[in-house]
Amino acid sequence: MEQKKFFVIHHSKGFTLIEVLLSITILSAVAIGMFSFFTNAMKYTTYNQGKTVAINIARGVLAYMERLDFTALKQYVDNEIHNTDKPFAQMDASFCNLPLFGDKQVCEAILRPTINNVTYDETRIHVFLIPYNDSEVWDKLQKSPPEEFPASLKKQISEERIKNPDPKLQDYLLKIYVIVRWGDRVDDSEWLEGVIANETIR
Repeated sequence: MEQKKFFVIHHSKGFTLIEVLLSITILSAVAIGMFSFFTNAMKYTTYNQGKTVAINIARGVLAYMERLDFTALKQYVDNEIHNTDKPFAQMDASFCNLPLFGDKQVCEAILRPTINNVTYDETRIHVFLIPYNDSEVWDKLQKSPPEEFPASLKKQISEERIKNPDPKLQDYLLKIYVIVRWGDRVDDSEWLEGVIANETIR
């Protein structure tokens, strides 16, 4: 009688379909979390880079304005306030043809620079000059600040008071605000405040 051969099949241990699906789900969750982390890190880096560039531009503009002839600058500010009835004189790169700036190319390099393939033109860089310690002008500025002022600057101006009302200081000092917008919104701006002094008291 012929013997029949039986093959014993051993079950190999492996992953079930549920285990595979569960591992894919966990891996996807981890990957999404890491992707979100890197995306936020890139946004944060871009945000900080924009702010840093804006601050450096504002410092350069402030230093440039301080080197201009004070007498010519003061006369320009007084004429602008008298003719426009605004509490400030506003400047940007479109004003570089004025005689008080001297070299037009230097002025445009300061007030219309291109950094990281971004041109900071008249829509991004604003310079505001205000007579120093003029209470009437200051009251007007507090009531109707320019639309280019970010909220933080408007808040500071609304709370600021004239500490030294000596009218003689108006002949020797000008208050200056330099605003550089690095983002799409007005509040995506950095600003610096300074005082331009007459050469005789520097």
